[in-house]
Amino acid sequence: MMKAGWIGFPKDDGDFWESAEMYAKIGYRGMEGGEALLGKGNDAENIQRFHDLGLEVLTVSTSVEEVKESIEPVIERARLLHTNRATIWAGSVMYYVKPPAKKDFFKEIDVIETAAATLAKENIKLCYHNHDREFNVYYDNVTAIDHMMENSKNIWLELDIGWVNYAHLCPSTVLKKYADRIGAVHLKDYIQENTVYYSGEDSVKIPVFTSLGTGIVDIINVLKCMNEINMDWAIYEQDTLRNLNSMESMTISYLHMKETGLIV
Repeated sequence: MMKAGWIGFPKDDGDFWESAEMYAKIGYRGMEGGEALLGKGNDAENIQRFHDLGLEVLTVSTSVEEVKESIEPVIERARLLHTNRATIWAGSVMYYVKPPAKKDFFKEIDVIETAAATLAKENIKLCYHNHDREFNVYYDNVTAIDHMMENSKNIWLELDIGWVNYAHLCPSTVLKKYADRIGAVHLKDYIQENTVYYSGEDSVKIPVFTSLGTGIVDIINVLKCMNEINMDWAIYEQDTLRNLNSMESMTISYLHMKETGLIV
């Protein structure tokens, strides 16, 4: 049985603490992006308040730029928020109309791997969160994501199955392929309609996202596969709202997951 987590909620339509309390009542048990608890009043009190709701922080956020400059702040945030995972949400492959040169991409892999090795000594997993482009950008006929996995030992994947599906691959197949390198999984759904440009990035096109079970991604089979490879968490993400508000989206998505019998 897996626990349900979330990232990116509430959007601009809800108070954080009121929403977190309601999410916990719905059945969610953890949140990614623990920085939401920091810098707004007393950090320790905020973290304790979050824990008192029965919630835990699943990862801290970082970037290629930060881990290249210094790994210590990442370790400090992870310790403060009581999590053993840090996540890089995007790399250079995502942001270019023309992908970075192979040598530059491999330098980026080295930076991430060096940071991941250091964090591993602190019992912290450094995960890389994919988008679709890591699966459809090739260097020497090998995908960017395969290069990253083949040229590292300590980098984990935060596999976003919505983006995998958007790259025209089967999410369950990819889950099984990288099973021993997956630190977490994002569940994401979308509808097959016109794509839109990602906010602030006119080189990045995204689909119209929707609540789990209301789009074209086979969420049920993904959950079954996640259970087979012994994942602990199913983390719901929806980059942008469609017709429902945050609370409605969180509720319907959790219930869709729970109905499979695979979510606590």
